[in-house]
Amino acid sequence: MEIFIRAASCISPQQTFGSSELPAEIKSYSDNRLTAIEPDYKVHLNIPSARRMSRLIKMGVCSALQCLKDSEIKNPDAIIAGTGLGCMEDSEKFLASLLVNNEQTLSPTSFIFSTHNTVAAQIALLLQCNNYNFTHTHRGLSFENSLLDSILFLNDHSQANILVGATDEVTETSFKILKRLGGIKKEDIANTSVLNSSSAGTIAGEGSAFFLLNNSTHKNNLAKITALHTFSNPDDENEISGRVRKFLTENEISANDFILVGLNGDSHGDKIYTKFIEEEFKENSVGYYKHLCGDYHTSTAFACWSSAMMLKQQQVPEYFFLNDSMKPNSLTRILIFNQYKGREFSLILLEKC
Repeated sequence: MEIFIRAASCISPQQTFGSSELPAEIKSYSDNRLTAIEPDYKVHLNIPSARRMSRLIKMGVCSALQCLKDSEIKNPDAIIAGTGLGCMEDSEKFLASLLVNNEQTLSPTSFIFSTHNTVAAQIALLLQCNNYNFTHTHRGLSFENSLLDSILFLNDHSQANILVGATDEVTETSFKILKRLGGIKKEDIANTSVLNSSSAGTIAGEGSAFFLLNNSTHKNNLAKITALHTFSNPDDENEISGRVRKFLTENEISANDFILVGLNGDSHGDKIYTKFIEEEFKENSVGYYKHLCGDYHTSTAFACWSSAMMLKQQQVPEYFFLNDSMKPNSLTRILIFNQYKGREFSLILLEKC
């Protein structure tokens, strides 16, 4: 399996949008909520259309259109999106109007825009694209299932160009609920120091990343995806170890490969990564990424964008490395290993073109 990434665009809590390189420096946050740095939408979107869009829809549409612009593809053969929670802001507006208006004379706008497939639908409407359009919402595997759908589509349509991506947001209300439930750390902590915390919970994040995938070799390709494996609800640690080790063996992961893990500062979840770093990746150069984007259902889309940029530039910025990790001698392959709340696991292998 070889799927090429022709172009990619990302809106995140870091200065990533509109750039073909990883930022030289990272933005630091002092609390537990990382907010996306949004571009000037007046430059990128039609103003009348943008007025009706929520933050998440604008982020998704803007990053998707920028990806298409960079790839010089005007109309993709498929639009595939992933999201864990969809348009939370519009969902909250609709539920609030139910209470305020006593379920009477409700405006349908917020409800229409609150559905999970809104981003993919809005992209298709703006492009007048009547091709395959699908949205995957599978919690921590939403982006990975979108990638899998893209791979299956390309297997059947070898000349296709696919626009695939993922979007998720954190609102004031959802942040408070996550914190109350223990998903977010109770104490404020800087994102750059999140791994120094020994408490439960993590830092919230959000973002949007889109990719143009195809089967064609091109001099401007960023990278290629050569393997993808997901599994959920494992019975025990033995099943987790067995599945991960099988993937490592089948894809001949060696000490020369750079490993990018989803460490997020959660005292329970990080034990899974620590075990593999100590046992399977002790000879590898290891990095992490959630201190840059925060933790959310589709954070692996940010990791995928970052990995593609690293492979294209042939350089890993210092802020990705774990404190005691050695630098890779060469950068040929990057393995992204992520888990979400101990239930959903994914491994994505990217290679240099």
